Amino acid sequence: MDSKSLNIRSYPKLIQEFANENFNLKALCGALLGLMFILLILVVYLVKKGPDVIALDANGQIAKVETRITDVQVREAAENYISYRYQWNSETISSQLKKAELFIDPILVTAYRKSMLDVQKFVKEKKVKQKVYPYDVKVDFKEKKITVIADRITEFDNLKAATAMRLVLSFGIGDRTSINPWGVYINKEAEGAAE
Repeated sequence: MDSKSLNIRSYPKLIQEFANENFNLKALCGALLGLMFILLILVVYLVKKGPDVIALDANGQIAKVETRITDVQVREAAENYISYRYQWNSETISSQLKKAELFIDPILVTAYRKSMLDVQKFVKEKKVKQKVYPYDVKVDFKEKKITVIADRITEFDNLKAATAMRLVLSFGIGDRTSINPWGVYINKEAEGAAE
């Protein structure tokens, strides 16, 4: 038997060039996808980190940040807490009370949640709507108390009732956060009729 060898032709030159260009495009796309993934991770990191705020005085120098909490800040924190805790309707009560949790002393959050379960149930069953308008807010730093006199308007079954409310909040000072920039946390609440 005679043995014959087959000559395998190589691809024509034009097809080889196309194959090389195709490989180069695949490599370039892979590199760009890798770079895009790295940049995406960087963007997520920067978004979670948040901005660095540098306070400047009138001369352009770095200003000293005042860390002492004033009665105006405590009053503002109390008014924000009241707006979440006491202004709601049957659809928004859960989200409003969740926002009010941010002003509760972290140690007392579970007790707060338990105490609000009955309120939520009643409001959702009876379709109650409530708004509160504070008009007299007094802060006592010695006793760490905030006394609030407010008008409360409650509506259910197409009936509206307006009453004056007296609210005494005991507070403590804690960490300032982006959610609670005042660092004021409520640790006791007493509600009654205004005199």
